[in-house]
Amino acid sequence: MKIREIALKLEIPKCTVHEIVHDTLVYQKLSARWVPKMITEDHKLQSVEISQSLMLRCQQDNGDEDTMHIGVGPGGDFRAKNNLFDNLITGDETWVHLNTPDTKRYSVIWKHPSSPVSKKFKVQRSAAKVMATVFWDAKGVILSDILLQGQCINSA
Repeated sequence: MKIREIALKLEIPKCTVHEIVHDTLVYQKLSARWVPKMITEDHKLQSVEISQSLMLRCQQDNGDEDTMHIGVGPGGDFRAKNNLFDNLITGDETWVHLNTPDTKRYSVIWKHPSSPVSKKFKVQRSAAKVMATVFWDAKGVILSDILLQGQCINSA
């Protein structure tokens, strides 16, 4: 319900309803569209396993005298600690529909801070879509790319 509708129904000023909703009840408008894509229990489990494996590897690497050469000069041998996270690259991809009929206003809901996170996963299909792909490492984005519908990625 909108503040205007509540004010009309209760026959009180809009500013009073606004104050009650925002200040007293601490509700705020949030768009249900801006929710991460649905992650299954299998995806969550896989993410936890990978994270635990990386943590174990970091603990093992920090206990070793494992170093890597970064250069040799007239002054001697220069070495630096090998940081596992400097060598990690990850990525994600998602279909982006070029015309989603839902407007942000249509998806807005009232939410209290203690309310559960709103979920809206069904995406309205549009005639055209692109595949957005992003790869990044510890320093930032390495590559972002858009693949048009009907195109494919090859190894060359």
